[in-house]
Amino acid sequence: MEKRVSFIHCADIHLDAPFSVLGKENLSAERRKDLKRTFEKIIELVLEKNADFLLVAGDLYEHRYVTRSTITWVNEQFKKLGRKPVIIIPGNHDPYVRNSWYRSYRWNDNVHILTSENPDYFDENLNVYFYGIGFDAFHQETLPVQKPPEVLPERINICLFHGTLKMQFTEDPYNPAELDYLTGLGFDYYAVGHFHTKDEGLFGKGIINPGSPEPLGFDEKGEHGVYLVELTKGDTLKRQCTFIRTQQRAYYELDIDIGDVESTDMLTEKISNTLCRYDSRKNILRINLTGRLNQDFHVDVGFLERRFETDCFSVWFTDNTKPGYDLEALSKEKTLAGVFVKKMKERIDNADEKEKPVLEKALYFGLEALFEGSLNISE
Repeated sequence: MEKRVSFIHCADIHLDAPFSVLGKENLSAERRKDLKRTFEKIIELVLEKNADFLLVAGDLYEHRYVTRSTITWVNEQFKKLGRKPVIIIPGNHDPYVRNSWYRSYRWNDNVHILTSENPDYFDENLNVYFYGIGFDAFHQETLPVQKPPEVLPERINICLFHGTLKMQFTEDPYNPAELDYLTGLGFDYYAVGHFHTKDEGLFGKGIINPGSPEPLGFDEKGEHGVYLVELTKGDTLKRQCTFIRTQQRAYYELDIDIGDVESTDMLTEKISNTLCRYDSRKNILRINLTGRLNQDFHVDVGFLERRFETDCFSVWFTDNTKPGYDLEALSKEKTLAGVFVKKMKERIDNADEKEKPVLEKALYFGLEALFEGSLNISE
């Protein structure tokens, strides 16, 4: 007889994360609210899609920062699901330690937390077996010791795993597991968590890492969300997955070449034109200013941050510009720099198109060394 189940698979929500890098408490507090809004959206998706289960593959909250009021709020969200089971494993940010909320809090009857002490749960109504491999500590260099799974072909078998996968680490502190080991356990689906970028590249083997449903930093660009997964098992096993975007905001890091800018008004206009393309009142931006500036013009990062503070939810500016030089005037000087510029200009004028950019860089590197006494060749 064919069996069919569906579930929302999420991980790495990190409720009550401090967001201290934002620098301002009001922004940090707003980002913590964003995490709750995203979590509410996940709960709504379970109901909207009429999924049978909600799977949370680790790092639901930040153990070191989470408050009782947030845990109570989470439990109220789970209560909205009625009798739909919630299956959770602890991650490295919310491990099953002695003072864990997973141990001490009275969770709703529909919430099932899989730990090394009790790693499995069987749903008799839908004939689905769940097995969890999570964290008993903030760092685990080996998988936890627990009873082996009881995978049976006549039921749907799902493994929740939080840790590093496909990586050959000898001293990795985050549940390192080889791909062959995990797939060798024989589960029909592996709900993975830990890395914050979504990855469905191993879906053919039944493995998905949904990433964080709300991005947490500039290293988490791109789309963020959860997966709706449907498993059908009869004579054969069929898997279907659908990515659903849930994020409230996005992180963008932008390079703006301001080498053609000659005044503060020109600079602010150029930045404004860029910001409007990235919904700056909603999203979080880091802007790296690049290019070679006229020697009479200097960037005031403090002014820019004050100027755009009310136009953006959060924006940082980094001045990576370098000084420009009046090459024509320098080439006429009877100085070491003048002779250097004159000779380099002659070589550039006679070079082919492939060689010219290299010589132009060499020209500016040389002037930087002559005038500033140091050389930065990170370009």
